[in-house]
Amino acid sequence: MIKLGVCTNIGNIKKVASAGFDYMEAALNGIAQMSEQEFESALREASQAPIKVEACNCLLPGSLKVTGPEVNAQALHDYLELAFTRAQKLGVKVAVFGSGAARRVPEGFDVPQAWRQIANFLRLAERHAADHDITVVIEPLRSGECNIINYVSEATILASLVQMPHIGVLGDTYHMAFGHEGFNSLTMAGELLGHIHVANAIGRKYPKIGDGEKYKELFDTLKAMNYQGRVSVEGGCDDFEKDAKAAYECLKAARDEE
Repeated sequence: MIKLGVCTNIGNIKKVASAGFDYMEAALNGIAQMSEQEFESALREASQAPIKVEACNCLLPGSLKVTGPEVNAQALHDYLELAFTRAQKLGVKVAVFGSGAARRVPEGFDVPQAWRQIANFLRLAERHAADHDITVVIEPLRSGECNIINYVSEATILASLVQMPHIGVLGDTYHMAFGHEGFNSLTMAGELLGHIHVANAIGRKYPKIGDGEKYKELFDTLKAMNYQGRVSVEGGCDDFEKDAKAAYECLKAARDEE
């Protein structure tokens, strides 16, 4: 069955479980930047919860560039080793490569070279992902947030070309809505589709029953392609406990309805 989760900080993990979710998704760049003492405290808190941190978004900090003249392969290697080691200890299985600030192509920089740099980064990420039993999924971001990899179709082509077993694709319904990209792009991603983010496109808010979004159509699409992964709520809310519970009820209803 498709698992349901929500993106938040580890301090909310018990609230996430109380809302009904199967797992939570945390920010990997924040986890990597913790001191050892802070991480051990977060790890203890997570281990005491009835669910796990099975996914992480925000793979890289904006200061660690993937494109442009400031790419530092050794710094990326060192960061990924620390980040993925900690992620594995938490139980993370999927890491999301959105990281718009890190991969944004600098003005005037050669765009074909930027694509090659991203491919090189994915090859580096593959080594660390394989060592830590994690899949890295490429997240397309709307053009207002990043100027490269804006569509699921582009992420699918990139993942297909690099052909690495721990590199997949993410579909985010918010970014897809801005790009007028239909759910058929998820179908076209096929077995490369490794993760989903979902939100109400208007204001990027937590889902609610009757908010006008096509959540059942999303899950029907995923079930038709035998998707067995995770769907995480990623957006803003006004009252975490209240809105998280409403989001879970909304997505569960859409997932379970025949």
